[in-house]
Amino acid sequence: MLRKPRWLLFAAFVVVLALVGLAGLSVATVRRPFPQVDGEISLPGLTTPVQVIRDQWGVANIYADNAEDLFEAQGYVQAQDRFFEMDVRRHITAGRLSELFGASQVETDTFIRTLGWRRVATAELPLLSASTRRYLDAYADGVNAYLQSHRAANISLEYSLLGFQGLDYTPEPWTAVDSLAWLKAMAWDLGANLDREIETSLMLATVGAKQTAELWPDYPLKGFTPIVTSGAVRDGAFDPAAPPGNRRVLPEGLAKAQTSAYTDALRDVAKTLRQLPTMIADRSVDGATGSNSWAVAGDRTDTGKPLLANDPHLATSIPSTFMQTGLHCRTVSKACPFEVSGYSFAGMPGVVIGHNATIAWGLTTSNVDVQDLYLEQVRGESVRVGDKYEPLATRTEEIKVSGEATPRTITVRSSKHGPLLSDAWEQLRRVGAGAAGKDREAYAVSLAWTGLQPSRTMDALLRINVAGDFAQFRAAAKLLGAPSQNLVYADIHGTIGYQLPGAIPERGRGDGDTVAPGWDPAYDWKGLIPFAELPWAENPADGYIVTANNQIIGQERYPRKLGSTYSYGWRSQTIVDALRANPRISVAQNLALQNEDVVRFADVLVPRLLKLSVADSPTTPASWVAEGQQTLVGWDYSASKDSAAAAYFFVVVHNILERTFRDQMPEELWPGGGGRWYAVLTNLLDDPDNAWWDDTRTPDVRERRDDILRAAMTDARKELTSLISRETTGWEWGKLHRVTLRHQTLGSSGIRPIEKLFNRGDWPVGGGPEVVNAMSFDDTQGYRVDSGPTMRMVVDLSDLDKSQWINQSGNSGHAYHPNYDDQAPLWVNGETLPFATSRTSVESQAKHRLDLVPTG
Repeated sequence: MLRKPRWLLFAAFVVVLALVGLAGLSVATVRRPFPQVDGEISLPGLTTPVQVIRDQWGVANIYADNAEDLFEAQGYVQAQDRFFEMDVRRHITAGRLSELFGASQVETDTFIRTLGWRRVATAELPLLSASTRRYLDAYADGVNAYLQSHRAANISLEYSLLGFQGLDYTPEPWTAVDSLAWLKAMAWDLGANLDREIETSLMLATVGAKQTAELWPDYPLKGFTPIVTSGAVRDGAFDPAAPPGNRRVLPEGLAKAQTSAYTDALRDVAKTLRQLPTMIADRSVDGATGSNSWAVAGDRTDTGKPLLANDPHLATSIPSTFMQTGLHCRTVSKACPFEVSGYSFAGMPGVVIGHNATIAWGLTTSNVDVQDLYLEQVRGESVRVGDKYEPLATRTEEIKVSGEATPRTITVRSSKHGPLLSDAWEQLRRVGAGAAGKDREAYAVSLAWTGLQPSRTMDALLRINVAGDFAQFRAAAKLLGAPSQNLVYADIHGTIGYQLPGAIPERGRGDGDTVAPGWDPAYDWKGLIPFAELPWAENPADGYIVTANNQIIGQERYPRKLGSTYSYGWRSQTIVDALRANPRISVAQNLALQNEDVVRFADVLVPRLLKLSVADSPTTPASWVAEGQQTLVGWDYSASKDSAAAAYFFVVVHNILERTFRDQMPEELWPGGGGRWYAVLTNLLDDPDNAWWDDTRTPDVRERRDDILRAAMTDARKELTSLISRETTGWEWGKLHRVTLRHQTLGSSGIRPIEKLFNRGDWPVGGGPEVVNAMSFDDTQGYRVDSGPTMRMVVDLSDLDKSQWINQSGNSGHAYHPNYDDQAPLWVNGETLPFATSRTSVESQAKHRLDLVPTG
């Protein structure tokens, strides 16, 4: 389920609003932070003038004579548009939210300090190339030039509001480590196996191995294909042309009997993880974190050159996760190699997704398993290793809290596997001690995660920005540590490709799907899978490459475990089938495919629902229930916003999940819906007597499949009558399935006037979980969208200026600025904008020109 950010403001804030009212926020207060976008600004550190050209959508194209000036200008421009977002991000990654938002954030800060994201980022800095370090420093110089000329109230409206509640705050200078630390937050939110380990371990102890296995169907589902369909590892390297090798045998994890001792501790870990703020995505195993990306070879497009599409599915928010930008060296050379446009993160130099003059690339979450939980036996300040005890590593951290004069102190302990998560909360320490029993060692829970190993991911991202062919692209990808992503590639020469990068552990005995015994060295990691062995593809025979978080490669082709929380393929197969059926696809058709709203799982469930007869009950006439059932007759499985059938279908699925699983699963594990649960139901529907169908709360009755399906249809009829209309003619999916873009901090304050200042929209939308147009929702919380395409992009390699793109909300982070939410209505309706990149095209769309000149 999606963990809602807990940005709790002081009660004094309410008092202030009651006294002065929102009328006290003058137009001048709101507009004061808006950036200067025309004229001239002197910037210390620049060596030559830089020009910033903005279009009507606030997209900044930056032109410079050298790379350092280019990135200094990018830092300045991003600070102009989004510094508050950047500042919150660095407070998150440093475990310093309490300094801004008070005591409500101490637990969050404690957890992040325990993980030590900023410590890892600090250790990464000296590993980076000299050029990357120069670019990071130049970017920081640009941010700091902006900060030096603006006080907090002139930087953002948010600082003014926080000042009303007594926060006396001056932003500190930006550093290179601030940029690097955001990579840790990305890696955390884009990894989910930790949650699977908790769930699997808890369910083993609750229902046993057979029923637990049914909650994780095998890959692939029938008729669904993985990303890489050819090749195998040969002689220590992955060969895309090699025939299938030996099928791998996965090692086993702990058995049910070994999990029962620490069930309570794991339940507490599960609960507390859900209290952490969502930074860019829901990282739980039921979350909608994902993306679509595909590349189509030139012989299958209408231009004869490749097309590349990408739409990452992340948490909906305002400002949106990405900023659109163009970074241009006036003369491209070895000294200044950048001619790149696309989507960037506020707070980081370069472009994350986009294209340069030669290549284009997209990203989707790979769902590789890079996290393992270990149960540790702790005695005092020592931890068991084999038959001996070794000292735990310890460090002390201070957490400053707004409104408190004295910092709070925490002690972080780590085993050889990683930090002890159970140290982050007093309750977990008590549970661990209680599980052990009197006079016995306490249990602790530690985390091994490749994201805590310093890497050269920033080098990788910047080298991708300047790669000129697939070999250079793969060489850059080799440097990427975390987060691991599916990299999809296309270039103007006609090549399309795929590469899996990232630091992925090679395990010993454990399978990575259950908690491992930390005292047994057989379960330790042996190292990392060599990059040479990771799957890749170049110009496959099918003429396309599709990644939508589906299985990377089949077990018959790959000898190592990569992941176990992939999407089951509902989206990817819809895309594959559409590309197979279209021998000459265009940019417009790719955009239409990104907005495809067919619910593929409906083809599995709806025929079974329509076969069932519904009987009268003392309170519910059968004819009344059948009216809902009849909305499915003739349905084309399109989840359009005006569809009555889609509304009924998704509400039925919700009630099937509730009736089938909630009686046998702890509340913190209740199904959040989506593709994994569609796969579970696909298998269970063929097993009408399966134990999951039985409601354990009715011991005198044994329910079967059809009993649950009939009850769910009745429940859905009642629910839709309550939520929308008694008459089915009034049902529309968009009346339930709506999206509001929420400000990450103040947008969830619980204070309606403040939320109204920053949040935007209450739009009806189509789509749904595991639909290509992945407007997803948490099934335990209702039907409102909480995750979706944070942008959409289609790059035309025949003429880059014919490419199209859109952002989820807008480029600006300033409420009421014209570019704060100007793209949102287009995004909601599936529309896009021209993706201008050539100087001629940029000039034709120019609305504002800002010259940044050296001081003096």
